[in-house]
Amino acid sequence: MVGMSELVQAHLDHRRIWQDFQYAYPVLSRRSKGVSLGVNLNPDKICNFDCVYCEVDRRTPGPRSDIDLDQLEREMAALLELTVNGTLFAVSPFQSARPEQRRLNDIAFSGDGEPTTAREFAGAVERIARLKRERGLDQVKLVLITDSTRLTHPDVVRGLELMMANQGEIWAKLDAGTEAYYRTVDRSKVPFQRILDNLAATARRWPITIQTLFLAWHGQGPGPEELAAYLDRLRTLLAQGSLQGVQLYTVARPTPEPEARPLAAAEMDRLAGLVRTALPDLPVEVFYGPA
Repeated sequence: MVGMSELVQAHLDHRRIWQDFQYAYPVLSRRSKGVSLGVNLNPDKICNFDCVYCEVDRRTPGPRSDIDLDQLEREMAALLELTVNGTLFAVSPFQSARPEQRRLNDIAFSGDGEPTTAREFAGAVERIARLKRERGLDQVKLVLITDSTRLTHPDVVRGLELMMANQGEIWAKLDAGTEAYYRTVDRSKVPFQRILDNLAATARRWPITIQTLFLAWHGQGPGPEELAAYLDRLRTLLAQGSLQGVQLYTVARPTPEPEARPLAAAEMDRLAGLVRTALPDLPVEVFYGPA
């Protein structure tokens, strides 16, 4: 019988490595409610965000900077086979998965940086979608987990069109309501207004899920004014396009920034209550630990 500590460890283990693979990796994901096969298009660890809560250690160089689509396709084909035939659940940490978690939910573009910055993004989507079709895995979703900086770039839109034609979902980051808090938490040179504009343009075309990480930074969570501004951003997006829902989560794994700390479950529940009260028709999920 699998102990609770083993199950927790499985959720904590979100390393983007699998054996000697360079681009594809499996995780047991709470947000996916099963197995998610990841696609890391940023093995060099370069990102256009420098989030205070990011668990990626960018002080240690990544193993490579190129994207070999042939190798990515081989790695993903192997992981699909291992997951579908159940072999994956015989090895650590996946042997701790409960019966209802032993299912392939999605293939997620989520790596050690922003996946849409890779020139090969659309090509990678095309290859993964083909693998999925060839194996009759139509129910398996393709998910983009993105910081929203490049959602309207023509090459990215081409990749999104392929995704959305193959059971795609867009999970887009919005961590702030104000420019100042965005600069504090996400520490990006990309203007905050570009994030908002990209989200609005994308939501007008496809449903999107907003992902927000709330945390205690130097002992303080987001204040009342920041939360009010954040809720206004959600209201505006909902009025402009289609939102599938909001995923609220907090710091779950060790980060290079010791001042980035998780919020308590009670505080996360309070923040979720604010969102539900302000936008009663918008589904809200809360994740207290590893996502």
